[in-house]
Amino acid sequence: MQSNRTQKFIDRYIGIPIVISLSLIEKVRSFLKGEGKLQKRGLNTRSVTNLPTDPPHKILFIQLSALGDTILAIPTVRAIRQCFTQAEISFLASPTNLVYLQHCPYIDRQIEFSNPLIQTIRELRSEGFNWVIDLEHWSRFSALLAYAAGASQRIGFNAAHQFRHYLFNGILPHIPGKHEVLNFLSIAQLLECRTEDIRLEAWIDEAEREWCRNVFALEQVNPSDLLVVLHPEAGRRGEPRRRWVLEHYVALADTLATCYDARIVLTGAPDEVAVSDWIVERTKCEIVNLAGKTQVDQLAAVFDRADLVISGNCGPMHLAAATGTPVIAIHGPTNSAQWGPWSEKSTCLEATLPCSPCLNLGFEYACQALPGGTSPCMQTISVADVLKACEVYLG
Repeated sequence: MQSNRTQKFIDRYIGIPIVISLSLIEKVRSFLKGEGKLQKRGLNTRSVTNLPTDPPHKILFIQLSALGDTILAIPTVRAIRQCFTQAEISFLASPTNLVYLQHCPYIDRQIEFSNPLIQTIRELRSEGFNWVIDLEHWSRFSALLAYAAGASQRIGFNAAHQFRHYLFNGILPHIPGKHEVLNFLSIAQLLECRTEDIRLEAWIDEAEREWCRNVFALEQVNPSDLLVVLHPEAGRRGEPRRRWVLEHYVALADTLATCYDARIVLTGAPDEVAVSDWIVERTKCEIVNLAGKTQVDQLAAVFDRADLVISGNCGPMHLAAATGTPVIAIHGPTNSAQWGPWSEKSTCLEATLPCSPCLNLGFEYACQALPGGTSPCMQTISVADVLKACEVYLG
């Protein structure tokens, strides 16, 4: 779950006491009902050796804001959908995530998390979910929502030192260094679902493809042109330490345009426009600047049209991998083994400082940002390193 510092502070120092208090209340209730420490039937606190006799009829997934996590969870959602074919599956998420999921065939209902909290909780409780699956890793808030939904079975991760798992009765360890696709798939394995299909997916309909064709036609990009997309920002608003050096993007764009006759496209969210504008002002080559001009589904169409996408670790990087387009991912603070593109057509470039990588859950930075905004480890990856990786895909 993405969050600013104030929200993180509230989530931790208020959320943890609430989680622990509710957990104690649940234990007392269970004891008074004669159930002991664990439920007699259903998911216990460590395994699913006692699965409910009846399959679930209503399942809720929760993923509040991280687009990349939602994309990486699709193999798990698909596996659970195919295992519990009669269940109605709902997904509680941010508007951005729901745009990505709007054509997802594995979800019956989308619930947008944008209403007042009390109204959201009332809506969730009225649905009568019997399973809730929390896809977040560290957020106590999502665990509280899972609890508030009133489902008898609540499944989620136990991440080290996050104290969020006390409200779950189906608990899985979140394992650092294990790719997040595989961490998520442990949920499906816990529920005894088949997990052979580990593909990511992006569902692009004809409307998005037509939009993409029209945009590139206006920019005089021919269907035969070699198209390289640079996504310079690296997610997490106000947190630039995953971002590659902007001057390097300038040099990279000019070199790709000169050496490969490539058309260069810049992409970014609406609050990332300034970064792309800075690059455009300094490049010698002609740039198609789409920063701030795409919805998630349109961005997927752009990536699908591209011959190569180059990006730091962020949701759009995973979206590009989901389209099947080759991806070069630039990693510094993030562990590429855990967060790299889940695609055979990808290359991860990693920093060389001994303190890198330093992130597991996404916020445990080991250093302060440099004056330019990025982190020291990102500066160890050169333009030459990226150009060498480009040779594999551009010839």
